[in-house]
Amino acid sequence: MKERKCQQKEVFKRSEGDRYYQRNKIKLEKMLKSWKNDPIIHTISGLDIHPQSILEIGCSDGWRLHALGDCYKSRCFGIDPSGEAIQEGINRFPELSLQRATADEIPYANEMFDLVIFGFCLYLCDRMDLFKIACEVDRVLMNQGKLIILDFLPPFPYRNAYVHCSGIFSYKMNYSNLFLWNPAYYLIYQRVFACLPEKKHIPDERISVIALNKDTKWAYPDNPY
Repeated sequence: MKERKCQQKEVFKRSEGDRYYQRNKIKLEKMLKSWKNDPIIHTISGLDIHPQSILEIGCSDGWRLHALGDCYKSRCFGIDPSGEAIQEGINRFPELSLQRATADEIPYANEMFDLVIFGFCLYLCDRMDLFKIACEVDRVLMNQGKLIILDFLPPFPYRNAYVHCSGIFSYKMNYSNLFLWNPAYYLIYQRVFACLPEKKHIPDERISVIALNKDTKWAYPDNPY
């Protein structure tokens, strides 16, 4: 019998999630201090969205949710596979509701959020979980809610070896396509950039922030013919 390959989710829950958080602590602190320049927060502000209930998937210690809660007086919830990140977030930002969890099993009620954020995490998710992840997000996102995705945006799907852990891959693709096949979702905003501006035109360095609207009422209009 062929041995089942260990899922990336399991690796991140067991150890790599905490290591990822430890490697990026200094960077996260800098991002909190300059939160107005964050591409997700900038997108929310530019679209004049005033969310009442926010879920961030891949929230780390909740620094972005803390900034959003201060700005919009929203109820803020976050999930992340790193137990260390979640615990430090609970200690540091007690106003947030943070849980250790993954996107394929979101521990919240149906239609609970008017804004769901993917905080640069889909590229590390198991491919077998993508349909479950899309289903779970659709379940917790209320109608007329917004979905914001921050992730890589290459010209076509491919993978790179994940340099920090053997056997793990970074999967790069346009993750908005997980939702745009459904007529209830449509694009309202997209910006493409790179961590270093001079690398914007290198396909492997391209990152995007994409905003979608969910509208089930008008997804299937009456037959026009």
